[in-house]
Amino acid sequence: MGNYELVASCSDYCGSCGQYNGLIRETAIQMKEFTDLYGFEFRSKGLFDFEQFIKGLEWFIENAKCPGCQQGGGPTWCEVKKCNLIKELRICFECGEFPCSKIKYVSDPDIMDRYKRFKEIGFEKWVEEQRQNAKEGYEIHLRKVIHLKPNFFG
Repeated sequence: MGNYELVASCSDYCGSCGQYNGLIRETAIQMKEFTDLYGFEFRSKGLFDFEQFIKGLEWFIENAKCPGCQQGGGPTWCEVKKCNLIKELRICFECGEFPCSKIKYVSDPDIMDRYKRFKEIGFEKWVEEQRQNAKEGYEIHLRKVIHLKPNFFG
């Protein structure tokens, strides 16, 4: 899949999404492995339902994945995706009516910062910048780089 196919209609970059890139699923797998390895079930007695916790992890392992918005993923109710198809746009930032009421239901708080950057450098460079951010571990919905390593070493 090319870089442009990872750009969602709303300006999210799917490569930076924890559902698309597998970060959420992998985190749930690792958490389940840790619970088995360390025997956390006995520590949780009386505090919470451990079986339900494991069921929740299994749900994330099976369901927290997305093929990307351009490949049919994302919310089925997304009006932005429908609008872009009708207007034949790659991304809502290209629309003369941006920002409109449709975008506020799916956008992250930093959408206007992304829009400003998009206008400064153009589509091609913006996509490359988003790709590089994803490569460095940036998670678009959390709006930060995710480091899944022990941090007690400094």
